[in-house]
Amino acid sequence: MRSLCLALATTLAMSLAVTACGGGADPPTCTGTSCTCDPGAACDTSGSSCEQASCSLDCTSSNDCSGSCGDSCSLDCSGGSTCVMTVGDSGSVTCSDGSDCTITCTGSCSMSCSADSTCKLACGAGATPETVVEGGSCG
Repeated sequence: MRSLCLALATTLAMSLAVTACGGGADPPTCTGTSCTCDPGAACDTSGSSCEQASCSLDCTSSNDCSGSCGDSCSLDCSGGSTCVMTVGDSGSVTCSDGSDCTITCTGSCSMSCSADSTCKLACGAGATPETVVEGGSCG
């Protein structure tokens, strides 16, 4: 009985860890190249039309957005959202309204950050994200 309880507790802990890390998050809702994460939802661009493509992604209402978008993509992270994203060359990111953004740029990109938000920017895969105040850029 004890081993069964331990196995169940381990399975539950692993399930919670996967969920907390974004596992199983739905893709955003996309119409053409315009994508939106539903209010309060967690969204992962994996498998969506936004992944590795030029798109406009809105995470604007207490969202938890993750994944990547391609060259020239535009990310709006606002409304208390958390965005951990990789953006392609010539990407632009706006982080505002109490949001928390950690962005990795694979080429040149720009990031604007409002005073009430927390922003970090990494220039290149594997680079350490640096704190950004008001705005920053790569490339």
